[in-house]
Amino acid sequence: MTYFILQILPYIALPIFVIGLLYRLGRWANARIVHNITLTPAPTTQAGAILDIAKEVVFFRSLYKADKPLWSGAWLMHVALFFILGGHVMGIGLLGLQFYYIGLTSPELSEYLSNLLGTSFGVLLLVGLLYLLYRRMAVNEVKQISAPSDYAHLLLLIAIVSVGNFMRFVPAWGIEYAPVRDYVINLITLTPITPDMEVMHKPLFVLHLLLVQILMIIFPFSKLLHVFGMFAHRWIINRPYVEPAPGLPGAPVGGTGHAVSGGQSASGGVH
Repeated sequence: MTYFILQILPYIALPIFVIGLLYRLGRWANARIVHNITLTPAPTTQAGAILDIAKEVVFFRSLYKADKPLWSGAWLMHVALFFILGGHVMGIGLLGLQFYYIGLTSPELSEYLSNLLGTSFGVLLLVGLLYLLYRRMAVNEVKQISAPSDYAHLLLLIAIVSVGNFMRFVPAWGIEYAPVRDYVINLITLTPITPDMEVMHKPLFVLHLLLVQILMIIFPFSKLLHVFGMFAHRWIINRPYVEPAPGLPGAPVGGTGHAVSGGQSASGGVH
C-alpha cells in the first residue's frame, strides 16, 4: 500500500486534477453571457477592473460587508493556506534556505525561520478550518444550507492539516526537507522509488500525502473550485460596462433574417 500511495497514485491524482481543472475552466470560459450584468458603480477601464478583482481576492471585501463573522474565519484560513502552499514549495525546493539565498539570514537561521513560519501558519490554518466547521454545526442558518459534502471537505482539510502539524510538533514522526525533495525529483523524472528511501519509512508522511491526493482527485468536481471560480465571477460583475446590441446574439432582428452577433447593432453598426 505504501508503494502504491507514493509511486502509483501520484500519476493518477495529478492528471485527474489538471484535466478536471482545465475542463471546468474551459466550460466557464466558453459559457455564453447573454446580458451584461456588470454591477455599478463599475470601473471604466480594464486596469480598474483588475484592481477591483485583486482587492477582492486579497481582502474578501464583499464577504466582509455581508458577513463579518464568516469573513474572519474564511480570510484567516485562506491567507494561512496561501502561505502554507508557498512554504511547501520554497521549503522543499530550497531545503528551507530561501531566506539565506536572498541574503537575509544565515543558513541555520533560515531553516529555523522556515520551520517556525510553517508551524505558525499550520496552526492558524487549523484554527480557521475548525471555526468554519463550528459555524456549519452551530449556526442554524448555515447548518440548514450545508450539504454532507461541505462537512466532508472541511474534515478532509482538517485531517490533512492536523497530520502535517503533528509531524512538525513531533519531529520523530516528521520528515526533513531533503528526503522529500529527493522523492519529488524521482516522481518528476519518472524514477522508481526504492525501499531504502526515507519516505518509505514515514507512515505519517504517507498518510499526509494520501489525504492530499484524495483532495486533488475530488477538487475539480467540488465546491472547493470556488478558489478559481471567484476570478471568473468577479470578472463578469466587475468588468467595464459595454452597452449591448439590441436583441439576443444570433437571433433574427426585425424579421429581416439577419442575426445580431457580438457588438453589432441591428442597424449593422459596431459599438
